[in-house]
Parts: sequence; structure tokens; C-alpha cells
Amino acid sequence: MQQGDYANAVLVLNRAAQMDPKDIDITKDLAFSYYLQKDFTKALDIIKPLLDREDADDQCYQIAGNIYKQLEQPKECDKLLRKGLKKFPESGAMYNELGELLWAQQDFTAIKQWEKGIEVDPGFSKNYYNAAKYYYLTPDKVWSILYGEAFINMEPFTCTYA
Repeated sequence: MQQGDYANAVLVLNRAAQMDPKDIDITKDLAFSYYLQKDFTKALDIIKPLLDREDADDQCYQIAGNIYKQLEQPKECDKLLRKGLKKFPESGAMYNELGELLWAQQDFTAIKQWEKGIEVDPGFSKNYYNAAKYYYLTPDKVWSILYGEAFINMEPFTCTYA
């Protein structure tokens, strides 16, 4: 997957899933590989059963949410992310995903999600990034500078966000 050979990754992960069908990490990686291949329907078919498992983590919800976004099903995505937040209220990634979904729908309450994500999981950098972008568009630039500086301090070598 890291080399961009998603087709081969799918083959290997399918074999691994057959050998150990209960391994949630293998199944998550398989769903994510299909997602990266842009086979969103197949990815959703694989990730959905994981969401009902007791050992499902916030990453399962994050992957599923991204799939729903790509399938342009914002209501399903919103419902799923809110369910994930109830299960994982300390997940900065979940708050970030919900904030991004709201922002894409031009719902400016997205900032509440990013700031809550910063509050509960201060080590998750993307909430700072999105909060900085939000405040950049407001008259109060101080918060944009503060959140932007926090993001840069956390990820000084990141250039994909610029």
C-alpha cells in the first residue's frame, strides 16, 4: 500500500484475511486498500461489518466516514461519525472528520468540532490546521495565528497541507 501498489496489496490482504478472518487490522487495511483504489462500494462492504464489532476502533469509523464522503452520502457519513464520537469521545480524528464534513456542507459550526478535538486530543494536529484555516476567514486573525503555529510546531515538515 505504501508503494501505491493497491492491487497487489488487495491480493495479499485478501489471502491474509482468509487465513485470519477475525483480525480487524487486516480487514481495515483491506477496506482502506479498496478505498485507495477508488472502489468505494467494495471498501464499504468490507468496513461495515467491522463497525458492529466490539473491538472496532475509531479508525474503522474514520475509514467508513471517508468512504461515505466519496460516495457522496453526507447524511450517512454524519450519522456514522456521530455514532463513532459517542463510542470514542476522546478521538481527535473523529472530531476532525466531522468538522471537515460540516465544513464541506458550508456549516460553520465545524469550528466547534475542531476545537473540541483540540481539547480532548491535543496531540492530533489536523484539528489545529483546520481551525487555523477557519479563523483565517474571520476578522479575528489571532486564533488563526495561534492554531497555525501549533500545527506547524507539531508538523514542521508537512508540506501537503500548504
